[in-house]
This record gives sequence, C-alpha cells and structure tokens, in this order.
Amino acid sequence: MLRKAAFITLPAILAALSACTSAGDLKNPFVKEPPFVATPVPADLEIIVDENHDTYYARQHIQQVISAADSMSHTTYTTYRDYNNVVSNRFTVDTPLSQVQLQDIWNDISRNQLLRKSRLWINWLADSDLYKRDSYTIQIRANGRAAVYRQTNGFSGAVRPLMLELEALRLPITQNSATPVVGAAENPPASQPAAIISEPPATEPMIPETQPATPAATQ
Repeated sequence: MLRKAAFITLPAILAALSACTSAGDLKNPFVKEPPFVATPVPADLEIIVDENHDTYYARQHIQQVISAADSMSHTTYTTYRDYNNVVSNRFTVDTPLSQVQLQDIWNDISRNQLLRKSRLWINWLADSDLYKRDSYTIQIRANGRAAVYRQTNGFSGAVRPLMLELEALRLPITQNSATPVVGAAENPPASQPAAIISEPPATEPMIPETQPATPAATQ
C-alpha cells in the first residue's frame, strides 16, 4: 500500500514542480512560455533597499535609494556602536546611472513580476529569523503600484537578480552595456557642424607713440 502511494505521490510532486515558473506562478508544463518583451522604464520608478548587518561589536545599516527621475543611486552607510547605540560613522555615495542600467533593473522587475502580490515563500519570516545577522527590506514603486519584500540572510529566486543589479551599482564596474534601451531614438540626431569663425581683416601694424615716425623720403 505504501509503495503504491509513493508511486502516485512522486509523479504528482514532480508535475507540481514543473508547473511553476521562476517567479512562483503556476503554469501549464505543456505550453511553452512566451519570450520576454522589454518595456520602457517608468518615469516614477523608485527602489529603496534597507539592509541591517549585525556583528558582535557593531551594527551597520545601508540604505540605497534608486530613482529614475534623477537617474541616481544614493547609498548611505551608517555604523552604530553596539554598547552605547551611537553613530560611529556615516557617509553617502552618489552614483549616476545610465539608461542602460535603469533598463536592466526594470527588466528584472518586469521579468519576475515583482510588482505583483508577493508570494508566501518570498516573505516567509520565522521566529528564528529574528536572531539572524543580515536582514533586507526592498521597496519597489512603479506605474502607481508598490511592493515590499523582506529577506533574511539571502534572497529568494525572484528577488535575487534584482538585488545583484542593485548591489553592483555600488561598485565601480560596468554591467550589461549591450542591453538595448526601449524607447530610445534609433537614429540619434546628427551633430550640428561647427560654426565657421571668419578671421578678422588684417590690419597694418600700429606704431607706438613713443617711437617717432620715420620721415618720408624726399623726392
């Protein structure tokens, strides 16, 4: 009886796993997923990441704010002393973002459908997680919608690609420079020819007043 139950249960589990997408949605395993189509970056795209890293003697909080309005990434690092809970160090790093970087971030959000309702296994928080050292809160706002994700000691499959992009913005490296920007002009305007500056007319050399003029030769 147990062998028969296992023979029935195992295919059911495998079928259920194959019917889930990387974002956690159910799908028909016999239907091929359509290819991903990139869309333009929303003008109101904003991401706020709050990180808490606790050690035995100090605590560090990192807040990263990314906004498409100014195409900037503002990262503030704050370190607290544990024994008296005072700020020992704080500084901010501002990094300008290119349209390619913003497009990469938006592609990760759209591909994994991070603006939809969060799945239970992404924001799952147990009592034992309260004793972990690293915690993350990720807020995403775009197209008038918002979503919040809470991670502990790592990232789930749907949020991991986005967090890798965001953390790479803090490092002086180039990433995915070949990603096409959706909505960008295919043919950039031709540069205007430089204006031709006419040379001033040649003038006769001026004789200093302190130097007497040479008398004309007598006929």
